[in-house]
Amino acid sequence: MRGYIVDGGCRDTAFIRRLGFPVFADKATPRDIVGAWVPVAYDEPISYGQVVVRPGDWVLADCDGIVIIPGAIAAEVIAAATAAMQTEDKVRAAILSGVDPRQPISTTASS
Repeated sequence: MRGYIVDGGCRDTAFIRRLGFPVFADKATPRDIVGAWVPVAYDEPISYGQVVVRPGDWVLADCDGIVIIPGAIAAEVIAAATAAMQTEDKVRAAILSGVDPRQPISTTASS
């Protein structure tokens, strides 16, 4: 297991994160869950709120949110995200160099 995402609460999240284990929960709770959960399946679809996560899907999370990428389109999504990140990097560089943010920024030319 590489991290913990829960549609609910988690206890001791700051401590757990300091250990290097990523935790993403809807809320913090003082309730201890030791002995309250038992794995009942492995490599099967699960639901997180209204989202179904299937084996082979990519689950990415950081402090800005969580995204589920269906495994069947992961390569396509990664290519599109990489292109978007390159454009965002150019916009950030332009802003940091003093370009007026209201001016159009070329995202096709090398910077």
